[in-house]
Amino acid sequence: MIRNSIRNKLIVFLLAATILPISTSIVMTYYFTKQNITRETLQTNSNLIYQGKTNIINYLNGINQASLSVYNDIDFYEAIEAGAADYTSRNEIVRGLQSIANAVKDIQQVYLYIADTDKSYLWTQGNIFRNETSGPKFIPPVSRMEDVTLEPTHPSHLYGTSGFGPVPPAPAISLHRKVVSAVTMKNFGILSIDFNLNMLSSICEQLYKKGEEQLYILDKQGRVVYGPGPVGTRIDEPWVTHLLSLSEPSGSFETDSSEFKGIQMYERMTTPYMEWTLVKRIPYDRLYSNARQLTEINTLILIGFLVVVISATLYISFRFTAPIKKLIGYIGKIQSGNMQVDIHVKGNDEFGILANRFRIMMQTINNLITQEYKLELANKTNQLKALQAQINPHFLYNSLQSIGTLALQHDAPRIYSLLSSLAKMMRYSMNTSVAIVPFDSEVKHVRSYMELQMQRFEHQLTVEYDIDADTLQVPVPKMILQPIVENYFKHGFDSGQNAGKLLIASSVAEDGRMEVTVADNGKGMAEEELQRLKARLGSPSEHLQEEDSIGLINVVSRLRLYYNHEADMRIEHHKPYGVKVTILMPMHMKENGEL
Repeated sequence: MIRNSIRNKLIVFLLAATILPISTSIVMTYYFTKQNITRETLQTNSNLIYQGKTNIINYLNGINQASLSVYNDIDFYEAIEAGAADYTSRNEIVRGLQSIANAVKDIQQVYLYIADTDKSYLWTQGNIFRNETSGPKFIPPVSRMEDVTLEPTHPSHLYGTSGFGPVPPAPAISLHRKVVSAVTMKNFGILSIDFNLNMLSSICEQLYKKGEEQLYILDKQGRVVYGPGPVGTRIDEPWVTHLLSLSEPSGSFETDSSEFKGIQMYERMTTPYMEWTLVKRIPYDRLYSNARQLTEINTLILIGFLVVVISATLYISFRFTAPIKKLIGYIGKIQSGNMQVDIHVKGNDEFGILANRFRIMMQTINNLITQEYKLELANKTNQLKALQAQINPHFLYNSLQSIGTLALQHDAPRIYSLLSSLAKMMRYSMNTSVAIVPFDSEVKHVRSYMELQMQRFEHQLTVEYDIDADTLQVPVPKMILQPIVENYFKHGFDSGQNAGKLLIASSVAEDGRMEVTVADNGKGMAEEELQRLKARLGSPSEHLQEEDSIGLINVVSRLRLYYNHEADMRIEHHKPYGVKVTILMPMHMKENGEL
């Protein structure tokens, strides 16, 4: 369009001279703004998650400090050392558990297991639950190599008190501490503190914007301590695997996947009793939102400026090229067949002179072709009269219907059926005003044709139809199926051999096209003959001889006419013997018969 149009060249040149400098400026501004905003965002969020890390560690240290009261409270410690053997020591244990539960607001319950006497005590909801029987006790999971273990987020433990009304299971974090002798390092038991996520959630919610960013706390196995997903579960995603493999205590990395596109910033939280990682995930959309806003402002300014420039450009271009476009419009009308166009272009410049000379030339051409047109019209009239002198096919169709009716009157329904099939075939083939039909019409036409052939060959022929209902309403060129079937009776059917069998099928192929198959068990073709036929079918349409425009050649030519290279015909041997013809063509066609 640009190469062949002076108007478009002029418009493009003027617009390019305006748009390119401003667009380059906007792109460069956006790029540098994006870099600066990214750097500032990373710095700001790095400081933010570092402060969040500090607050979380301080909070967990408070929980840990509460667990150390088992050593700071001498009476409590001695009661544990004594194994809660008497009434006084048991009361001290209850008091000590209550003191720990009240030390931090978020502590839900405190559990103590005494190893020597195999007793357990649970303080929850202001009540104490004792298990001093010989039955099994809940032993908290504490590593032999560690004195303190922090169990990540999980449903709160029942501690073996089912039926006594403990706290309903809810997300909680447990700190388990061994109670040992400071002198002999003997293990007296295990103290467990369950605390809820209220304070942890409060700290984390200050570190990110919900709905726009994501914040996770992961343990060293990749389980979620805090995050948008189910807590306590392991995340088996590539970004988590990469995060856990990093050796630096803090940093950032980018992810570009279908699940998330953005930057992950992390801080390791390492204490003697835990190894967690605080991760903040910032999508690119959020990260570059400010840069986009600045770019949008610049774009609005550009649009306002372009409105003025484009208006001036279009005015100049249209004013300069209007006579040329007008003359091209006249030529287009002449090309479409309207030879009586009134060519009228104002002006005394070169365009006006060109239009005047063109008008005179068209008048001369019209005078020259008038005589030839009249002669051709007379010839066509004579040809039409000659055609009308032939037998009227509609008269033949009506005569067949009359004969069929007479056959019914004489109790010959089979004759009526065959005449009806022949009449349907004639009506279908005589209707030359319709070139595109539903595939269902082609199938019905072939059924009528096969009914006549079945009568002709009686028990020597069987026909099988396997038509997919999804293909019945697909528009196809008329008369593409019957010539293929007829080809079998011309070249493949042998009444002296075994009974003939013909398969006519349609389906939707894997590539979305309709697949039509005609397969027989006839005489088949020699390999050399098959290759010659394939070569003929693969030749360009203009190289096909006129005498070849029948049967398969005719079908191939019309498929190319309507579908170009979107349709295909394949011919191959049909095992154990016979020929198989397959047509592949698109499922849709425009109203004018084009794809």
